[in-house]
Amino acid sequence: MTKLLIPSIILFLFFLSGNNSIAQKLQLGEVIITSNSVLKKNVNPEAFEKFFIDEVAPEWSKVIPGSLLYLLQADRGDKNGEYLLTCIMNNVTNQDKALSIQSPFTDLSFSQIKSLTDRPSSYLINLEKYTEYMLIGADELDPLPIADILGFHYIQVREDRTEAFEEFVKEKLNPSLSQLLPDMGLFYYKAVAGENIGSYITIFAITSTEAREKYWPTGAPETIAVKEAFGPMKDLADELVTYLVEGSYLLPESGAAAYYFESLKWTDFVFVTE
Repeated sequence: MTKLLIPSIILFLFFLSGNNSIAQKLQLGEVIITSNSVLKKNVNPEAFEKFFIDEVAPEWSKVIPGSLLYLLQADRGDKNGEYLLTCIMNNVTNQDKALSIQSPFTDLSFSQIKSLTDRPSSYLINLEKYTEYMLIGADELDPLPIADILGFHYIQVREDRTEAFEEFVKEKLNPSLSQLLPDMGLFYYKAVAGENIGSYITIFAITSTEAREKYWPTGAPETIAVKEAFGPMKDLADELVTYLVEGSYLLPESGAAAYYFESLKWTDFVFVTE
């Protein structure tokens, strides 16, 4: 995929679940809450990982009941190496939409976990900044996939075409792209709370790094397999571009199979396990 210039973010992903253990798989959900925090200078990355994976993740449901915490890290794009703590919930009712009226990632929120030996602010800055995204057309996308890689594409939709764009996603993009391949699908989200309200993202959900290598090999051109997958989507791509801000997407002359579907601003985040 093409390089992305994105803000430094730390993203928390929560998935509605009934237990408090650390999930070994990452699953998409109807809601993704992103913390726009960044790691402090001189913080030991291993200490940061240990704190969030060993202490916070197992107890996170005390902050948001029925949720799990995941740690991701960028391995492609301009933010290569940065952490992504990302927040996802499933099966959210209409009454629960726009769940966050303030950041759930502050020290005050984490204070509900009495067993913590440290505070998030020891590792992160800008804990009060967050964005909450809602999956467009979630009712028709059940079950959602399990993935080890989330490729975030920060698409720019024309202000005069947002409502039509969302209908286009529900009626055409979701049925064609959510199960594009057995190990990869595309999903569209809208920011509904926090920062960046009204903006959109496309998530390329890929089951594993091995699966990604079949389509976008490290240090090599994309493969025939990805060209064959996106080739039949030409008409959809041509319609999609009518909703997007000019200059925000890959052009056909780039040679990329997923032109128009890929934003110029993107990064891949890989699920970090113990």
